[in-house]
Amino acid sequence: MASRLRVSSPRAATPWQALRLFAALLPLLSTACVLDAARLRADCDAGLTSSCGEWGHQLLAEGEKQQAENAFARSCEGGNSDDCVYQGQLMMERGELDGAEPPLLKGYEAESAEATWALAELHQSRGNLQDLERAEHFRWDAPAIDKPDREFMFWVRPSLTNDVSYAVAYHFQPMEFWSRRMALGVHSSFNGRGIDELNAAVSYQYFLTPELVPYGTVLVGGTFQKRTVNAGAELGMKFCLGPYGHLNAAVGSSVGSPLHASIGIGINSLPVDLLLYIAAHL
Repeated sequence: MASRLRVSSPRAATPWQALRLFAALLPLLSTACVLDAARLRADCDAGLTSSCGEWGHQLLAEGEKQQAENAFARSCEGGNSDDCVYQGQLMMERGELDGAEPPLLKGYEAESAEATWALAELHQSRGNLQDLERAEHFRWDAPAIDKPDREFMFWVRPSLTNDVSYAVAYHFQPMEFWSRRMALGVHSSFNGRGIDELNAAVSYQYFLTPELVPYGTVLVGGTFQKRTVNAGAELGMKFCLGPYGHLNAAVGSSVGSPLHASIGIGINSLPVDLLLYIAAHL
């Protein structure tokens, strides 16, 4: 009878063996971290500001706040607005309000919500009348500042009785428009029979929180299928996704589209603008 080869199954490592393995690898991991920190510092000293930012985060994780602040300052000087915010926050943490303001203002100019909230806190802490007014200004800007200047929006309007219809819009909402509280745009709806409405749109947005934004829109234009002037309004809620866009739900009514509900999405129109520009120049 042929002998059978018996293969033993591998045994799981015991907790003690796993601990010994970890202990053996720990010096290697520590050495790698030290070498990485040394490389980042050398690159930062050589003027590579992105390495200054990475080094700053590593120092911050190690509890070296003053050295991290210095590294973020060098990255900020190199044009990295995110690291300007980290620098300003660390300076505020140690009470250096006057020094914290310039880097935070750089973050504010780059439309950073974190920098804007920090500036509001900074001016509030000074306490005098002028600074309190500035704090209120930054609190007004903060929930809106990181939202896109322009949005391309698409809605679906489900119906229980008629064909499903759709709507698209292109809105402008720069900070100059009451800190994005007002939006101007072009709005159109269509269904299975073709384009129905083409309207000018004016919206007002209220920032309940940075993420929840109720809004109202007035529409004035024309309806092609009914061959008449169109007027209408919509009320809705945006669920904002920072600089990327939003999700929304709304109800509305107009001459061309009687009482309707809609669900939709808005995206930062910059990618759409870029595609249209490329298409126009092909």
